Amino acid sequence: MKLLAWVDGRVVEASEFRTPLPYVMQRIHTLEGVAYNIDQHIDIIRRESEKLFGFASVIGSGDAQRIIRRLVELSRVSSSLSVPVVMRLDSSASLSFEVEQPSYGRGAYLRARRDVGVCLEMYPPTSVAQTSMSMAVDALADAQVYHLGGHTTIWVDVNRNLISRPWLPIFVYYKGAWFTPQEHRSVEYAMVVEAVEKLGYKVYVRDIPESALELVDEIFVADIMGITSLASVKKHRLLSSFTNRIASVMEPKI
Repeated sequence: MKLLAWVDGRVVEASEFRTPLPYVMQRIHTLEGVAYNIDQHIDIIRRESEKLFGFASVIGSGDAQRIIRRLVELSRVSSSLSVPVVMRLDSSASLSFEVEQPSYGRGAYLRARRDVGVCLEMYPPTSVAQTSMSMAVDALADAQVYHLGGHTTIWVDVNRNLISRPWLPIFVYYKGAWFTPQEHRSVEYAMVVEAVEKLGYKVYVRDIPESALELVDEIFVADIMGITSLASVKKHRLLSSFTNRIASVMEPKI
């Protein structure tokens, strides 16, 4: 397996690819060479790059699909596993796709590891897409939480209400209902809501105070590849049975 990147028409080893310039990005779930929700990912990149840089990529979903399929094939990753591919557009209008390490599952799934969540006061994201700045902020927050003995950062605002990130939306289960602090126009958010509705539930958008986390039954965060269920917050033990049901119907599934 040799992970590769496509940069403005050139194919290079992913380990050699670096973009020092500001960028917007989307992580895309691929399985058997198929890039899922590619139209929505491209639309988000276009809207966010226009807002931040004043221009948008002209690539269409068909071309992006062909590039991703070929990159995954050339990287020789197992077709039985889901593979994340990152699409980036930087401030010089350079477009790239990068194959990342395959997941441990096939399709969206619930990770076996259950994380300890730690609350950290942060500022709400200003972009639907991940950016070079948001990546750095996320990494810094995660490092601080790890230092405090946790694994997953639970963002809260100055009023100690939960903050949800578009690329890592957070959901809580309490007394038979699912809640989230904010609706997003991201693929990750849409994947979860669709799965919840398949099971006959509805997601309610409400302010969620930090203090409520010691009362709720389950908490999870979702990225483009799957779901991470939290094991505990503030010594409050959490369950994962209903989260597991959501993961079992979340797309993509083959």
